[in-house]
Amino acid sequence: MKYRLFVFAFLLFAALFVWLEWVYRFHFFYIEQNQMFLFASHYFTEMVGEPGGVANYVGEFLVQFFVRPYAGAFITAMLLTLTGVLTALICKRMAPGRPLYFLYALPPIALLCVHFAFNYIYQGTVAFMMMLAAYCLYISLRRFRERLAVGAVSVLLLYWWGGAVALPFAFCAVLWEGINRTPKGYWVLLLVAEAVAAAWVSVYLCIVGDVRFAFLPDMYYHHGLQPGKEIYYAWISFPAVLLAARFFGRKGSSVLSAGREIVWTTGQLLLVAMVSWAGVSAHIDRKSAHLKMLDHYARTGQWDTIIAHSGGQITNYLYLNYLNLALAEKGTLADEFFKYDQRGINGLFIPWNKTVQPSIILSDIHFKIGNIAIAQEMAFEAMVSTPGYGSPRLLMRLIQTNLVYGAYPVAEKYVDMLENTLFYRDRAKEYRKFLYNDERLERDTLLASRRKGLVAENYITNSAAASVDLPAIALQNPEDRTAIEYFGCAILLLKDMQAFEAFLTRYYGTEVLPALPVSFQEAVITLHENQPEMWEHYRIPQAMVERFGEYKKQVLAHRNNSGAANLLRRSYGDSYWFYYMFK
Repeated sequence: MKYRLFVFAFLLFAALFVWLEWVYRFHFFYIEQNQMFLFASHYFTEMVGEPGGVANYVGEFLVQFFVRPYAGAFITAMLLTLTGVLTALICKRMAPGRPLYFLYALPPIALLCVHFAFNYIYQGTVAFMMMLAAYCLYISLRRFRERLAVGAVSVLLLYWWGGAVALPFAFCAVLWEGINRTPKGYWVLLLVAEAVAAAWVSVYLCIVGDVRFAFLPDMYYHHGLQPGKEIYYAWISFPAVLLAARFFGRKGSSVLSAGREIVWTTGQLLLVAMVSWAGVSAHIDRKSAHLKMLDHYARTGQWDTIIAHSGGQITNYLYLNYLNLALAEKGTLADEFFKYDQRGINGLFIPWNKTVQPSIILSDIHFKIGNIAIAQEMAFEAMVSTPGYGSPRLLMRLIQTNLVYGAYPVAEKYVDMLENTLFYRDRAKEYRKFLYNDERLERDTLLASRRKGLVAENYITNSAAASVDLPAIALQNPEDRTAIEYFGCAILLLKDMQAFEAFLTRYYGTEVLPALPVSFQEAVITLHENQPEMWEHYRIPQAMVERFGEYKKQVLAHRNNSGAANLLRRSYGDSYWFYYMFK
């Protein structure tokens, strides 16, 4: 049995690791950014002083390593495998002669389903393992009095260290005594009363803010959101495993023949595969997979990779925001803008809906543009929406914006926090060099450029229009074309040709816009279709003029064809002319 268990654990870990890394590696990068573990005494004492605090501390400690490649899949696979091993040890006590691989795998499968939700907190998995370990100790004791005493201590420690898992532990202790028909086993009901009392007291004293967090696995989900039914799977699976193991234990402990064991094992493994497939298919978060990938590449500055993954039809505005930011970072926004599936102003600036992800991308976009006020506001809004002490990524943005403003005491406070992290402390040390040192900051390419673009006027911005703050930023820092290109592209997306003409009259030929990028040149032809002299004024290339002539011929040839847009998209879908007419 010992060697069978080792092989089971190895195969389970290998399958989980390979699958998680292959399918879900960006998920781990994403959730690492939604929390921040601090190596600080106040962080430790504040966390472990609350119910479930030890499990939460351990969970956040582990999640901080997800910033490294393979670490997320490795740690998650290891936690789930240990859950399976602990379940196997419990089942072995109830059915020593039968390897019940399906039952061993059931709790890990149940936990895997909830791990797909990025608002799930790893505290839940750590707490569940604590409960299994305590249960292993409980059932290993032969005397009822010893079990009762150990159970009483375990309930208190579990509620303090792991939180609400103390309740399923107490109920499963009752189940154990019941299925074993322990004399005077009804005394174990005191453990249930103890667990309920601990939960009730935590609510009464406002240590836990809501009844469902005190009594249910909702504790292990983002407290501002309502979890799905999958949060309860692990709690339901464990007593089901106990009952099933007891059933097979009563069937006898005789050693199976080699042939029957092969059939027995194969059947269970097939059942594990079927249940795993059903659970994964029903609960995997496919919708956000592409977003998590784009978010990771944006955070790590892999702009070419984002562009490479942005071909074809794009119906999600967040995806377009990442694409257009990548084009801006590469300095090709206004030249290559309409090579991609643009869909209006929301693809340039996603409307803010007070949620985390739009806040993050808007902060990134406006920091690139040089609109530091909005970049800081969006970073702060996202920061207060993340659990615990927030996100290291957003903390770095708050440091940057406060350094740009010269708000050094505020920046210093954030730098102090970042220095208490493991993987970002070196970055914090670099930021510390700029504190109270304008001369050093002015030598930094990024921060100096953002400070140069600061404007004295305050504006009310509107994501549904080309806001006037963008050209003001461009005038402050004409070397950086980002703001003026975003402004021009916004006008073109709105198809406001009167505003575009005013834009050209005001800025063309100045240091802000000395020459027109490709999309602006195409828009000039649309604006002055019958005025070739204006094409010369704006230095429109002859090749573009000829291409427009061919485009116009094709439009006239297919003007009575309902499928003209699809026909013209093949040759001219990358032009502003096509966008202006068909989108």
